[in-house]
Amino acid sequence: MDDVSTSAKAVAAGDEGIKLWQHIGGAHYVSVTSGYQCVDIRKWYQPYGSKDGEIKPTKRGVALRFDEWSDLCTLASTITTAYSSLASAVPCYYDEDHLNQMGWLNCSECHPFGNNLSQPLTA
Repeated sequence: MDDVSTSAKAVAAGDEGIKLWQHIGGAHYVSVTSGYQCVDIRKWYQPYGSKDGEIKPTKRGVALRFDEWSDLCTLASTITTAYSSLASAVPCYYDEDHLNQMGWLNCSECHPFGNNLSQPLTA
């Protein structure tokens, strides 16, 4: 959330060249881009028959204005304070199956479109 907030503040201040695109789990990504006054949280998919690494955005997602993003960050902090079980949740890469490279490569949460690392993902 910190990287997204930093990028959002930079875009709001008029900085050019901001292009944050971050995997947040499964097939979901968050992005902040200069020229767009929003934080986009969206599910992506790999089209049938596409080249390795080619993924496209779906219509399933939300674009939050920067003030809405700030409110969401505040709410997330409040919720994790009120519900300690949520605050103690850890990402999948802390699980035992991620202790070796093959476990990480076979994780469908970390690699929702397969683990072909010869080609970088392209949007």
